[in-house]
Amino acid sequence: MKKSILNTPAFRYIFEVIVIVFSVTLSFYIQDVLNDREKIEQKNKGLEGVLIELEKDNKSYGFTDLYNKQRINCIDSLFNLSYKFKPIYISGMWSNFEMVENKRFFDALISTGAIEYIKSNQLKSELSDYYNLEYMKLKSAIFSDNLCFNRFSERLTNFKIDSIKWNGMDNFTLHHFNPNDIKKIRNDTKLKSTALEWMMYMRMEIGYADDAKKRIQLIKKLINQELNN
Repeated sequence: MKKSILNTPAFRYIFEVIVIVFSVTLSFYIQDVLNDREKIEQKNKGLEGVLIELEKDNKSYGFTDLYNKQRINCIDSLFNLSYKFKPIYISGMWSNFEMVENKRFFDALISTGAIEYIKSNQLKSELSDYYNLEYMKLKSAIFSDNLCFNRFSERLTNFKIDSIKWNGMDNFTLHHFNPNDIKKIRNDTKLKSTALEWMMYMRMEIGYADDAKKRIQLIKKLINQELNN
């Protein structure tokens, strides 16, 4: 009786190879699906975290606006000799500013590669611009702000302080300069020149913070669209 090809060793070998290849291919496919699901989950959680951090930035920029306008008003009042001097004019401006970066979730999107699973190219572009361009603009202005603060402080400490009164966390610490030095301070050309340059950087911070707030609104809208699709 003629032997069936199904019973030959060659057929069994080929069949086993096909089964193995199919099993390996299926295994890789399942693993890819699971990896994709994991990355998509990481992307969604990352974007939810970005929303939280953007809200923190938004509140910080609101403080930046208020804080810098207050310092600008104090500088204007200090060097406007038509105003009667008040200690708040110096104490209200004599401070510097540090920027707190809230980008832990964005950095996680980058490090895990989950950012590549964001469908919207516009969202990816806006996120990159926000955390690079907007942050860079603000950090640059704040750096110059602090340089002016240091120069102003170095000059101001040449004058005599009679007392310093701390008024609690929510109020200004008032620096009471010697009355004989007040007029000298208000007429000091180096102090005034430094303060005028200082004001320029404060105004830049206000403008850059406003730019950042506008971009935040767009990013929040794009993130919500991404999460709901």
